[in-house]
Order: sequence, then C-alpha cells, then structure tokens
Amino acid sequence: MVGIMIVQQAWLNGLFADDNQVLESRIKIIVKETNLVKKPHVFFKDIADIQANGFLKEALEKLEVCSSPEPGKIKSFDKIKLRSVIQGQRYLPDNIMIISPKRIYVKRLSQAVSNQEIRQFIDQFLSRVFKNKEYQLTAFSVRGVEPYPQGEIRFRSDPNNKVDKKGRLSFFLDVIIDGKKVDRVSVSGRVAVYANVLHTRRSYAKGDTISKENVYRKKENIFTLRDNFIQAFKEIDGKILKSSIRKGDYLRPCIFSDPPLIQKGDIITLIAKKENLLIVTSAISKEDGVKNELIKVENLNSGKLVRGIVKGKSKVEVVY
Repeated sequence: MVGIMIVQQAWLNGLFADDNQVLESRIKIIVKETNLVKKPHVFFKDIADIQANGFLKEALEKLEVCSSPEPGKIKSFDKIKLRSVIQGQRYLPDNIMIISPKRIYVKRLSQAVSNQEIRQFIDQFLSRVFKNKEYQLTAFSVRGVEPYPQGEIRFRSDPNNKVDKKGRLSFFLDVIIDGKKVDRVSVSGRVAVYANVLHTRRSYAKGDTISKENVYRKKENIFTLRDNFIQAFKEIDGKILKSSIRKGDYLRPCIFSDPPLIQKGDIITLIAKKENLLIVTSAISKEDGVKNELIKVENLNSGKLVRGIVKGKSKVEVVY
C-alpha cells in the first residue's frame, strides 16, 4: 500500500501527498484494496476505515464513490477517483489523510436462485389449482435465471396462469428482491393429476347395460384420457351403451344414454293439443325414444304417421 496524506497545500497540487511526506492529520481514511458490497452504490464506508470525530465521520461514510457492479461482478477504480469525490465536498476540512492502494476493487455480493426454490413455488401454485386432488409435477424447467442482489427473495406469478388440457404448464415468474421486481424467468413443465377411473372387466355391445360386478377402479392420469371419465357406478346405473366397448376400456359419460321410455312396437297414448282442443288416442311407436326425444308413431285409428315428443313412459305429444 502507498501512504497518502492530504494537507491544505495538497488541494493545489492534488489531493494525494507524496509517499515520503510525513504530515499530521486529524482525519484518516484507510482504503482497502478488495471490497464486498451489497447495494447498488458504493460508499466510503464500504471500502475504507474512517478515523474522524462526530458528524465528519458520518458524512465521510455516506459519500458515494460510484455505482456498484452487477451482482456477482467486479469493477475497479483508481485512487484519483477518491480524490475527485472528496474535492467535490466543500464542507470537508483540508487536513485529510488517505492511505490507499493504486487500484481499488469492488465485488457485488449476489445470491443464486435454485430450481428447487422455484419448484417449491410452483408446487404451492398447483396445490391451489388442484385442491384436494392428487397431482405430480412430472417435468420441470426454468430459463433466464441470473445471479441476483442479496435480500429477501420471493416469486410472483400471474393469477390467470393455468395448466392446459394436456397437463402442460408454461408461464413467466417475476423475481422480487426486497419488494422490488428484478427479473422475469420462464417456467415450463408437465403435470399429472390422478383419479380413480371406472374400467370394464369385459367387452360389451351397443345397447347393453353394464353391471356393477363387471367394473373396477384404476388410478389414471386424467390428462392422458381423451374424454371425460366416470368415477362412480351410480353415474351409469341402469343406463345403456350407445356404442360397443372392449375389455379394460375406461368408461365415459358420452357412451351411455338413459334407457328408452318407449320402445319400437310399443302401444302408446298419443296426445294432440290445439288451442282449447285436446284429443287423446292410441298409437304404435315406430322407433325407440327417451324423454323429450322426437319420434315417429302411427295413429291406430287413422293409420297416419305423425311425429311427437316423448313426455313419459308410453306417452307422446304430437308436434304440429
């Protein structure tokens, strides 16, 4: 290190005295060659030990030398920089001694954000989205993570972020340090959500009714299923199949229908309403029909084919 003293005459010839000068000084600033800083700006208190009395020490400590480097990076400056800063403060006394190396190095402290920390945040997000459901984050990646300033770290995501119908998640996550947004990273992954889904133990043909003894539950990732699924037998109890299914198939609401209230060939009551006129007669159904379905029937008295809406078991109302 080079000993440098400041006296009143030194302001004319440069703040730093020659190395061979021996001068008395009431204020002494001993600058360190290497320094670690936390904040965006470098102050004298960050790089030097200051020997001064009262408010002069406090004033010198708060003098800003320069801006800090980016987190994790290093910058340097020479002792002339210090001279310039002190000369700019007219209220300081002239008898200041600075002991400084030729160059001063400053490194900004940083902290790393691990993928595990972000994953924990995503897990919290998923626990809200899939409340009371069993789920698993099966794939996960983060892009854009940098060294960050020291401080209290937290994450913030858009409340509208969702997992798509195939279990894929992809959105941005804000990195917040001490309440201030410092970065935005990209998060992507894949989620599995599990449910106990009903499967059939054997094959069935169209029009069949499935018995409770011939179904079983199996845990499935619902994002791998191409349609809605059935979890409870009561959802299909008494219903008939609209199409055939194979052994081991999972059961879907779309392949079931209620049994017809009227079957082809049934003798039914045919009701015709027109203004204040009500006609009730008998007819024969020409096709199966569930409630509120439009079917063809033949009037037994006239032999005419008409169309009517199934209103109940064995009851059809003519449509004009």
